[in-house]
Parts: sequence; C-alpha cells; structure tokens
Amino acid sequence: MIRSAAIALLSILFWGTGMVQSEAASAQPDNGNAAAIQASTPAPAKKAVKIVQTAGRQQLGDFAPDFARYNDDILFGEVWSKNDVLSLHDRSIVTVSALIAQGITDSSLKYHIESAKKNGVTKAEMAEIITQVGFYGGWPKAWAAFRYAKEVYQEPAAK
Repeated sequence: MIRSAAIALLSILFWGTGMVQSEAASAQPDNGNAAAIQASTPAPAKKAVKIVQTAGRQQLGDFAPDFARYNDDILFGEVWSKNDVLSLHDRSIVTVSALIAQGITDSSLKYHIESAKKNGVTKAEMAEIITQVGFYGGWPKAWAAFRYAKEVYQEPAAK
C-alpha cells in the first residue's frame, strides 16, 4: 500500500487547481464504528465514484485547452475516480501531504483539506498528517497548513 501511495503521490505532484463536484462525501459511509475501521488494516475501496470536474475548462479553456482537459478529464475524471487501490480518503491524505511538502499553501491547499474532511479524514488525522509532513517537508510549511486545517475543522460555536 505504501508503494501505491508513493506512486499516486508522484502522479499528482503537478495538478491543476479547481473546484470538484463529486459524490466523494457519500463514497465512504460511516456506520458508527470508524475507530474500529481505523485500527484495522483498511481493505481497498471498491465502490466506483465518478468525479466531475469543470474548473479547468471554466478558468483556462480558451487559454490552455489541453491543460484544462488534462485537469478535468484525466486528473479528476480518471485519477481521482480510480479507487480500486486507494480510497478517496487515502488520495486526500496523499494530496494534502504533497501540497504541504511542496509549500503550496494557497487556496488549493484549503480546498484539498476541505475535500479531505468530506472524504472522511478526521481532525486528529489531519493534525497528525501535517505534523508528520512538518518533520520531512519543513516546519514553516506545516505552520502554514495548520492555519487552513484549523479553519476547516473548526467546531461551530455553541448557541
């Protein structure tokens, strides 16, 4: 699984930024025993999920149509929709880790942290991911990433 994650990481190092409309939030149902699932070795995801992406064409379609097509159809349409080995949860972890390690701490990181939350990455997992990347990718990069993670995982104020 680690080799697969490394290969996936390398395949997404240079991706386009955009909004994704997906069924990702419903792709991994929580049946109430998430802690037990986390403690065990997860089985590869099998449920097909089709990611629909249009941001490439919307933002770059006239200027860079090939790049827009690669972004929408290949990166999101094929890579993110492929879940026979890596689940959306795992792909989110790889993507967030890669962005932080590269020092990409703009709105694309925030977007992928939001997607990670929708894909089942818990607040505790996100904190641990950022801490781990901080040791290998750079402490200042981790500090920058925590700004977005705190915002995304912030609990709503009690009424």
